[in-house]
Amino acid sequence: MAATLQLFTRALQTPDLSFRTLSEARAITDARGLPRLMRTTRFAEAEIEWHGKHWLLALPLSPAVLFAVERQLLQIGRLRTEWLAECRLLRDELSWVGPTGAPQRCDLVLQLLPDGTDLDGALGKEHSERLLGALDALQRELRRLNLSHGNLRRDNLRWSGSRFIPIRYYDLRFGMPERDDEAFDTLREEILRQGGGAEVSDVEAPYDTPCRWSGHRWTSNLFEGLVCVEDETGYGYVDAENRPVIAPQYLWAGDFHEGRAEVQTAQGMGLIDREGRYIIPPEYEIVAYVPAESISRVRQNGRWALFDYLGRRITPFVEDGERLGVWEEA
Repeated sequence: MAATLQLFTRALQTPDLSFRTLSEARAITDARGLPRLMRTTRFAEAEIEWHGKHWLLALPLSPAVLFAVERQLLQIGRLRTEWLAECRLLRDELSWVGPTGAPQRCDLVLQLLPDGTDLDGALGKEHSERLLGALDALQRELRRLNLSHGNLRRDNLRWSGSRFIPIRYYDLRFGMPERDDEAFDTLREEILRQGGGAEVSDVEAPYDTPCRWSGHRWTSNLFEGLVCVEDETGYGYVDAENRPVIAPQYLWAGDFHEGRAEVQTAQGMGLIDREGRYIIPPEYEIVAYVPAESISRVRQNGRWALFDYLGRRITPFVEDGERLGVWEEA
């Protein structure tokens, strides 16, 4: 059983009963006294105060997401730089009791929120020239480290001291730092315009329904003509006109890429096509589809194998995923 938004919210309200390491943490709350929860297709996130500092605490909403983040954090931990905020994986951090009475646990992602302010706050007190210089310096450092953030938007930058520090490393990749060039150019344009209203980000968005696809508890964005939505009966998909395409039925679902989407059911994870047909049946611990390679990384009973685009297993299951030769970054 995967942790839900409700479980995460309850844990933030009772940290001493729910968290392993963060038992003394305090969630930042809204006017109603409830934890301020943000969510996307992949994460639920809250800001907490712990040991005198502010942190972002994120709940991965699928095992596949957790696997991808775990790989990135291992590599980040080897870097020596003052331009990245501390970020780590807390193993078995969140605990609860399942419907059968059995104890359950899941991992969480913890990231330090650097002292300072966001981009809007920086625009209100700093000269544009200074901010542009700091942005240039950040771009040079990411190139030196040979990594790309993958989602450099105004909500994912902190102005700390005299530099910009990126946060939320969920899309970070090693290699191809030029992937961030367009994002840097957009940020420069915003600084030159002296900011303006904050944009909606796929990485951080209030748990509200965009009016374009109304009538749902939550929606993603349009990918390949389909929008992942969450209704009372689960996750499903609608088209650009908000017409049902795949009925809401999953515990979790991802966006479509190259005609494939990962889904989570009570039985396990699987992979579907645009008609909702299972390419990989939902019976595995993890199914992580890699569009660039048209393969899926699949885990069963702690062992890993590769499946092709048509859902056929192309390697045996092995204990060590490194032996498959696919964990290295391109």
